[in-house]
Amino acid sequence: MSNNAFFKNYKVGLGILAVFFICLSIAIYLFQNYFLFRLLRAIICFTALSYLFVAHRKRIQKWIVGFLFFYGASSITTVWYENGTMASISMILNFIAFLFLLWYIVPKVNLQNLSKTFTILFILIVLVNGYLFFKLIELMKEMILSKTQYIFMLLDALCGILLVFLSLLYNHSVNNAKSMSYALLIFLLIFGEIFRSIAYYNLAYGATFVYLGRIFFVLSMYMVVHFSFLELKSTHSLKYPLPRTF
Repeated sequence: MSNNAFFKNYKVGLGILAVFFICLSIAIYLFQNYFLFRLLRAIICFTALSYLFVAHRKRIQKWIVGFLFFYGASSITTVWYENGTMASISMILNFIAFLFLLWYIVPKVNLQNLSKTFTILFILIVLVNGYLFFKLIELMKEMILSKTQYIFMLLDALCGILLVFLSLLYNHSVNNAKSMSYALLIFLLIFGEIFRSIAYYNLAYGATFVYLGRIFFVLSMYMVVHFSFLELKSTHSLKYPLPRTF
């Protein structure tokens, strides 16, 4: 762990980076440089990954590395999203990135501790969200360029629904800062994807959903880095003490 003040007060550093990337995204979009606007997603992902490598070095979590790498790679391919092959590759890489999030959360969920009331509640939440998710995909179906892209959009949606369910279940079972942070990360990520899809496929007019999609995306990257610090603090607090934050 670096002793640099930038990492000792990492929340301040992350906040500065988040505000910078949000303002930069808005400025680039206003100048109608859509190539750079899309590419900036990947730059933000790999900035988060680089930040964690410098901060944690060999102790960086493998699942976070995998998620950020493939999510960043997916973001690069969206630069050429109007090409059917590249759109399919983007969806495949996105799906792989989501699998890394599942890799982390699945072993931590204990269904035995879930009461019948909460089971019914969680199932209802998943069903409602799932229905809305698939209705959104159906609205975009005519503009999808290939069957492969469509299949992996459905798989991405299934992963998103499963991640929402598991993150809520995990937070219900554990109910600590780490579980709440993971749940918030998932919700920011999923809503960022939804708003980005609404904006790209012109399901709503105006730039509002473009900005919302980018803001939620940047905040989700903030939460990935923050969660990485939280997890290392809880699992290595004795052997590898982390800097105190204020």
